Amino acid sequence: MIDLKDYVPEEIKFKLPVTVKFPEVIFSDCVCMDDVKKKLSLHFVTIQEKDVIANRVMDEYKISTIRANYGEIAEEQMPELESQFESLKAKFNAEKKDFEAKISALNTQFKDLVNLAKKGIKDYPLKMIDTFRIPVMGYYLYYSWVNEAFRLALVQEIPKHEYNDLFNSGEMNQEAFVALGYELPDIEVKDTRKNLRKFGRGEDVVEVWEEDGQDVWLEHWTEDFLDEDSGEIVPIQRHEWHRVAIEESPWRKEDDNDEIETQEREAVEVSAESEE
Repeated sequence: MIDLKDYVPEEIKFKLPVTVKFPEVIFSDCVCMDDVKKKLSLHFVTIQEKDVIANRVMDEYKISTIRANYGEIAEEQMPELESQFESLKAKFNAEKKDFEAKISALNTQFKDLVNLAKKGIKDYPLKMIDTFRIPVMGYYLYYSWVNEAFRLALVQEIPKHEYNDLFNSGEMNQEAFVALGYELPDIEVKDTRKNLRKFGRGEDVVEVWEEDGQDVWLEHWTEDFLDEDSGEIVPIQRHEWHRVAIEESPWRKEDDNDEIETQEREAVEVSAESEE
């Protein structure tokens, strides 16, 4: 049998959803992962992920080789072992279990190879150093540096229990995709946050909602980042989550009631205008 353990095709392709299409390659002008990381820090809210396994589409050579391997098992190895087992069963009864185990293992391997060839998909571990997760429009998009491009390798729906935490950063990432000229699928993203309130005006609006007896909000600010290669100062968007018990929330303090009530009325008016 041909050992395919270390075989990797020249061009790696990933199995991606057909119902929702996201950009397969972003930052195509980048020539290395360092360039990608700089652009990620400028445009996106990302988390570098480890132990991410994507689905790689097997090429024709690998599928045909797998078929040849399980054909060899079915036509040569299994018949030979079964013949040996029958002729030696009486004399070597003590070894019966060992041969049965070998046959069972080959049967399992045969079935696994058949199923693998039918599926045409194989796990592909992504390198943590090159892999980033971008939440957008209710999905986690996993991009990784593959085939000399920062490529979309995996798409997963964001679990419901994580969705509220990522809603704001998802909106920011959606705006970043559009601003960079990438086309996104036309899907509806619902805001499931409870008792959502908005405070402030313009770019200083803070969204606060309730979750598990706490007020939750995401604080945004801009930091200056020194690019050591170019010596330029680049503004970087930062954010920090806050979770405070409702009774201790600064958005519910009695001293701030007047300001909060005014802002809440503004939030209600904005909501009413949106519904109209």
